[in-house]
Amino acid sequence: MTSRRYLRSFLFVPAANAKLLDSSVSRPCDTVILDLEDGTHPSLREEARMKLPDSIARVKSAGKTAAVRINGDLLTAVTDLRAAVRPGLDILVLPKVEHARDVQLIGTAVRALETEAGIAAGHVRFLLQIESAAALPRLHDIASADPRVMGMMLGSEDFSLDCGGLPTADALLTPSLMVLYAARAAGVQPIGFVGSIADLGSPEAFQGVVERARALGFRGAVVVHPKFLEVVNACYTPSDEQVAAARKVVDAFEAADAQGLGAIKLDGIMIDKPVYRRALELLADAS
Repeated sequence: MTSRRYLRSFLFVPAANAKLLDSSVSRPCDTVILDLEDGTHPSLREEARMKLPDSIARVKSAGKTAAVRINGDLLTAVTDLRAAVRPGLDILVLPKVEHARDVQLIGTAVRALETEAGIAAGHVRFLLQIESAAALPRLHDIASADPRVMGMMLGSEDFSLDCGGLPTADALLTPSLMVLYAARAAGVQPIGFVGSIADLGSPEAFQGVVERARALGFRGAVVVHPKFLEVVNACYTPSDEQVAAARKVVDAFEAADAQGLGAIKLDGIMIDKPVYRRALELLADAS
């Protein structure tokens, strides 16, 4: 990973809906994604773009990361970019990415728009959405296409539609893991879970889904309903017990290493370098 500062929770909010924006800034999400794509009817997109300066400012004043999801078709994307790239914007969510060149073209446009807006070069980062089977053979190239890329995720609904299937856990496991591995190889944040983002069941049921995602290697999740935010934050915030256990592993391994031992037994578990490094990562997450 290029940074140890993970963004745990991302909440989609329709960019034209003032009521939902009012609600989102008081919710415990790390990032608010102002959605100009599927969450905003085409008839409301111009209104939503006009609201972006105020909306972004409100998200930032609440101490959150401000993101905007643009549309995937090129002409609409350019219009969205001109409205979205302004002081305060932190992340652009790029939907339906299929080629590294898609990311690079947007990167070139954003560089010019940053200059026009007086934003520090490279400040705006990209969260990539993989939503088609065509992208799968090119995932590593896509994830490493531009230094602005901070994360990558699978768009469960659009991907399933493209494949002619349903967004079940069985159908989504393989592409989810492919996105995860490509993100890890490129050093960017793997975001997501193996399931449908449109499933608005109970937070209790969703807890198991997110815990499985963390065990697989994902870090952070995007949701469309605020009732899931506390579950996501809790999953990606190491508990006091986890921190204490990790500290115990680190201390024991480092003491053994100083004595020339490559591995030790601790509480019935073999502690070697991968286990030690995993404990270090958890402590870094906690910090």
